[in-house]
Parts: sequence; C-alpha cells; structure tokens
Amino acid sequence: MHAHPSSRSAGRPPGRSMALTWASAVLPGLAHWIAGRRRAAVTIASVAVVLLVSLAVLGLTTSRAELLRLAVRPGWLAVLIGAAPILAVAWVVLVTGSYRVLGPVRTTGAAQVATILGLTALSVLVAAPPVLVARYAYVQRDLITDLFPDEDPNTGLASGQNGAGNAEPFAGRDRVTILLLASDAGPDRTGVRTDSMIAASIDTRTGDVVLLSLPRNLQNVPLPPGPLSDAWPNGFPSSELLNAVYEQVTEKPGLLAGARDRGAQGAKQVISFILGIPIDYYAMVDLAGFGQFIDAIGGVTVTITERLPIGGLLADGSRVPPVGYLEPGTRTLNGEDALWYARSRRDGSDYDRMLRQRCLIGAMVKQAEPVKVLQNFQALASATKKLASTDIPRSVLPDLVSLGDKMSGTGKIRSIAFVPPVINTGRPDFVRIRRLARAAIEPPVVAPSPSASAAPTAAPTAAPMTPRPTPSRPKPSSTKTTASSVPVDVASACGTG
Repeated sequence: MHAHPSSRSAGRPPGRSMALTWASAVLPGLAHWIAGRRRAAVTIASVAVVLLVSLAVLGLTTSRAELLRLAVRPGWLAVLIGAAPILAVAWVVLVTGSYRVLGPVRTTGAAQVATILGLTALSVLVAAPPVLVARYAYVQRDLITDLFPDEDPNTGLASGQNGAGNAEPFAGRDRVTILLLASDAGPDRTGVRTDSMIAASIDTRTGDVVLLSLPRNLQNVPLPPGPLSDAWPNGFPSSELLNAVYEQVTEKPGLLAGARDRGAQGAKQVISFILGIPIDYYAMVDLAGFGQFIDAIGGVTVTITERLPIGGLLADGSRVPPVGYLEPGTRTLNGEDALWYARSRRDGSDYDRMLRQRCLIGAMVKQAEPVKVLQNFQALASATKKLASTDIPRSVLPDLVSLGDKMSGTGKIRSIAFVPPVINTGRPDFVRIRRLARAAIEPPVVAPSPSASAAPTAAPTAAPMTPRPTPSRPKPSSTKTTASSVPVDVASACGTG
C-alpha cells in the first residue's frame, strides 16, 4: 500500500519544497520527478516541450508581417482569447500541484502564511503572461469588430468571401487609395466640417505613398453622376465649399442610404470624381480628439520650421494674443501640441496648415513603432473607437498590415497639394487637377535616350484623364504661396530631409 507523498517525504523543509516548486514553474515536471511521480513527470515535461517547440517553430518560420496579419484576424484572436486563459489555469494548477506532491512538512503560523504568499506570488507570475495575451487579443478583436465593417463597400462581399489573405498585399492591384478625413466639429461651428482631406494612394509593390491634398475652400464643387447629381440637379450650392460636402449630404434624408457614414461616403465619391482616380476606402478621425492618438503612440517628432502660435483666433475670426507658441526646431510633441501644430493658422494660411498636416501624417507613419503601439495599446484602441470611423472592411486588414509594414520600412512618402498658384480655389481647373493627380501616381515611363545628358522635363506631362465630362474652368491666376504643384518628398518639405 502506497503512502501519501507527505508520508514518504516527512521532514522535507517547506523552504526546499517551495524552491523546487518555483523551479518546476520553469522546468515543468521537475517536482513530480523528485517526488517519485516519474510517469506524471514525463507526461508534464512532454506537453511543455511540445508547446515550447511549437512556439519556437512558429516564431522561426513565420515572418513579422505574417504575425501582424494574424493579429488582425478576428477568428485567430478568438482562439487566443479562449486558449490563453486555459493555459494560465493549467500553469497555476501545475504550480500548486507541484508543491503538494513534494509533501512538505505541514506548517502553521508565520511559516504557513509565507507558504501561501509564495504560492500566490508564483501563481500570479505564471498566469500573468497568458492573461495579458488574452487581454490584448480581446481589446484588439473588440476594436476590429466595432470599427471595421464586415462587408466590403466595393464588392458587397462579407469578410472571408473575397479571397483576401494573399501572400502579397492586394495581389493583382497596383495601388490602393484611402481618403483620410479629419473632421472639425465644435461649439463654435455648425455641423461637421471635413477641414483636412487627403487621398493617400499607396503602391502595393513598394509601399511608396503619394498624398493628394485638397483644400477645404475649393469652390464650384463638381458632382459625379448618380445619387449626388440627382440630389442637386442644379449643381452643388455655389455658396458652399468642399469641406461642406459631408454636412450637406447628411442633411438630405435618404441620400446614399445604406452607407456606413453617408457624409463620408459622399465626400469619398466627390473627391474621387475631382481627382479622377478611384478611391477604395475612407478613414475619418475627429480632429478635436486627434491628440489622444498622438499620446497613445508616445508622441511624434517633427521639425517646426517657423514659430507657431497656440490659439490667437476667436470663433468670429478676430485676432487675440496667443496663449503660447510652438518654437522652431526638431521636437517631440505630445497630443495637445501636435494638434496645435496641425491646426495653427493665426499667422499663416490654410495652405501652410495643409502642409503641416501632411508632415504630421508622414511622421506618424514612420514613427508608429510596434513596441510603442503595444505599450499604449489599450489607450490607442479606446481612442480609436471613440474618435474614428471607416469603411475599410475586416477582410482587407491583413493586406493593409502587410502594406503598412512596407510603408514604414522602405516606402517613400511624396505629397502634392492642389492650392494656388497650381489651382485657383475660387475657379478650379478640374481637368488640370485630374492630370496632375494621374501624373503623380503613375510610375514614370523609362524610354531609351540617345544621349545620357538629355535634360529631364521640369514637370509631369501625363495626358489628362477624362472619365466623365466636367465644365471647362479658366486657368488659375498666379498668386504667391509656399505650396508646390509637383510631388515632393515629405521629409524635404517638412524640414527633415
């Protein structure tokens, strides 16, 4: 008749039993082996080895990009959410069971309290990693299912039906274009105005990005054929600017019914028509809460080229003394300062502000390191859910992750702004806008040259795109500005080149 382990090992000091228990948390099965439970020890060790080898193989054979792709798949996240707590419980049971099979001398008083505290501390330590994984997976899955729709607005297919998940992001497509909208609603404003409108066209092979920026004060806004033209048969109100499209669409009940955000969908269609290029998706963020994103990634470093006032303009446009300044130089800005960097306009123009916004976007793309994002993940996810909206479907998230990896690695960012003197915002030449947009995103045609010293052309000369007829506009007048019509490297334009 076999005796209980405590009988066979009577007199084993509790301290030694505790030390062996802690060692067993690192070498599963050790305590059982020492206690004579050889079969159990082999089983426990074998399971641990299989798990460790599986994780090692996964880490060695799976690329960083593929791991990131898995992190945006709700199905895989659900598996993590379910498996991680099971692993945590199993590890805690192993810890407490290891101490029990060692059969230490029964303790009382302070020694018993010390034993309980030791086992509790060890249980917390071994359970913390899988519980943390489950927590991150839950927050991530909640963010994805809440923010990103299930259906692709371009195909009408639900996630999992459109074949996403290719080895190459957006296989078969040269570019994907996302409209970035920053809304600016506040107590001093009526409705929502999209004061920042940038189409980010991304080369799926290289990760290179072209930012096509349209000014908020663009007038004589053309409407694409379809529901928008039907809603305004006499044209978009001449008294309204481009940044009013969002609000005007939302004020017409039933217009673009079925869209996730009717105003954003309207802005996407109008801007796609203006640029003459397809826009696949939109992503919209509340500019007033933009600082929360910056804080969540630990700040953003930019080069300020001139002294920027903080405040200094009242709701009616009156100038008052600023409450402070952002001084020139390369600085890491927190959320509040980054917001003023993007919005400050007391001593400058809308076009200066547009350039700074493009600089800020470029800096965020380059500096949003995975470690920083992970460290502030919950705050970032919480801010995103409250302040952002998009029609990017869950099914394309893995491809976007792969594309983002290229963008933050070898991708280059260039920028073009359709502002004076390139475009007269009061009487825009929309044919020219389309021509410049197409020239900016099309790869240059390399033709054999009889002379290596032949001089290059000074500006893009691509033929104008004519997908739909638009009214002819007068040529823009020449006015002084700091913006450029030719795509430029964002680092150079932002003083960091």
